[in-house]
Amino acid sequence: MGKWSVAELNDAFLHLRRVTDRCFASEPRDLSDWYQCYTEDVVWHDLGFGFNNGWDQEIRGLGAVRAWMDSHNAVPPQDSMKYYPVPWYIVDAERGWAVCEWRNRMLDPGTGEVFEEKAYSHLIYGGNRQWRYEADIYNPLRMRTMMAHWLRTREKAAANDIPLPPLDMNWGLHLVDSEEEVPRRWSREELEAAFDAYVNACLRARSGRRPEEQAAQFTEDVVYRELGFGFDQGWKEELRGRTAVTNWLNGLATIYPNRHMRPFEVNWRVIDPERGWVVYESLDQMEDPGNGEVLQMRTFSRMKYAGSNQWRFKEDIYDPMKMRAMLARWRELHQQHQAGRR
Repeated sequence: MGKWSVAELNDAFLHLRRVTDRCFASEPRDLSDWYQCYTEDVVWHDLGFGFNNGWDQEIRGLGAVRAWMDSHNAVPPQDSMKYYPVPWYIVDAERGWAVCEWRNRMLDPGTGEVFEEKAYSHLIYGGNRQWRYEADIYNPLRMRTMMAHWLRTREKAAANDIPLPPLDMNWGLHLVDSEEEVPRRWSREELEAAFDAYVNACLRARSGRRPEEQAAQFTEDVVYRELGFGFDQGWKEELRGRTAVTNWLNGLATIYPNRHMRPFEVNWRVIDPERGWVVYESLDQMEDPGNGEVLQMRTFSRMKYAGSNQWRFKEDIYDPMKMRAMLARWRELHQQHQAGRR
């Protein structure tokens, strides 16, 4: 039995959403009430842009969060990011957690177009409607590109004497897309067993370089989204069908230095039996480059179950720049080690 009830966690998360909507849409922006949704000793991880010009991924204490947010949100076009609709969230009463997806949405540039980018968050509750930990993960390249497109659209609208429309919470919080769900419920035990089977298949696939074992865990009509590197050299974010996924995994298994990535470890997982979902964090770690240095990074993923130990949907989200930097560092160290052995 967890320290807090499902009802309290739901209430605390919905309170955070309401306060976020109100505070970030305020003019001038006033985040005073939003800061009260976090404890004084809050720990915050930003696994996208990061802090201190990207050199740090963690800050500690509400004062540090306040200083970061007050400066970060004052810079155009960031100050025009006003809406944060939430397509889904899950609470875990055993651990006092919530995981969710936020859509970081810009103001209507005057054309009615929606410019937004998704982020996943992992929150740990501290009681009294306050959260003591938050980790946000997103692709900063996609986020920056989205804001650049918004800025150009806004400049064109302004050149045609189109003013910025007033704030409209109905427009700003309306979800512009939806995901098809299967109206069936599976037990937590079945979901846990199926997820364990998936992880074990991934371990065997990476260890033996047999990606077809991993692909076999998906349905024939699986939808796979990759919001980091993407597919086809980044031009696509989604694959459909097990055959396409198998071909992609086969390619990864032969690419240097990607093929030297170890079988991933699952740091945590949250299961939603109502929807048949599993959301989890994995650790992508490279083999020892030769000097014992540990090179690793974090990825958040979401999977949807289809029954019979197969999954019909998977979405991965991470920072491809950090991934590329890790791979480049491993390659450099590995080559140095190989040269030293000659």
